[in-house]
Amino acid sequence: MGSLFSLEGKVAIVTGASKETGKTIAIEMAKAGADVVVTARTVEGIEKAAAEIRSLGRRSLAVPTDVREAAQVDNMVQKAVEAFGRVDILVNNAGTDFMSPALELSEKGWDGMVRMNLKSHFLCSKAVIGTMMKQGGGSIVDIASAEGLRGAPSNPAYGAAKAGVINLVKTLAVEWARYNVRVNAVAPGFIETPVLPMALEGYAHLRDIYGRIPLRRAAKQTEVAAAVIYLASDAAGFTTGVTIPVDGGMTCNLG
Repeated sequence: MGSLFSLEGKVAIVTGASKETGKTIAIEMAKAGADVVVTARTVEGIEKAAAEIRSLGRRSLAVPTDVREAAQVDNMVQKAVEAFGRVDILVNNAGTDFMSPALELSEKGWDGMVRMNLKSHFLCSKAVIGTMMKQGGGSIVDIASAEGLRGAPSNPAYGAAKAGVINLVKTLAVEWARYNVRVNAVAPGFIETPVLPMALEGYAHLRDIYGRIPLRRAAKQTEVAAAVIYLASDAAGFTTGVTIPVDGGMTCNLG
């Protein structure tokens, strides 16, 4: 990895890092040179992620956190600073998804999706900004979604929350540029995971989705991680307020 893309000497927090894409992002950032704080509600999952990161020769700390709760988020950041002295990168990855057409979506379902997929991003970003200001800068990378860039049939709460993330990124990028803090997002389309086939089952309008994606496949988790690393690194030093789709061209074709 070239020096521009190196994360050597940097400390990162990755939320939702107990499994799947979040864990992959944390491990790939460690491979790029970062020490990584991994957080999620699942203690066993983040402990395993932290152990794998340490096996790569990097430092890691597992902090169980419900990112929907401001007090827990503040504690997470405090523990990161106590352990490593600084926080250079925050990756807001934690999120959830369940599909429900608008007519069947309850108020509780709506509130839960927005709280997890949007409010948590705001809480984590606000919690870390003070540390980044004191140290002279930092980088925040949010995991948005292609669903936030286009209509999201059968998924209105998720799509709306992720569209909110994309707007929040633009707003914070402008407000926090004066502190040399860059704020960007990655918007994945479908990602290869063991549960993806089950997630598509029962939704006729999604069954031939690969046929409508120009690159004819889902994203690899490492491809999402690569985009995150770019935005977190010095290679993106003059990039802020942008959302990079990692969707195989889906939003170009179906937007």
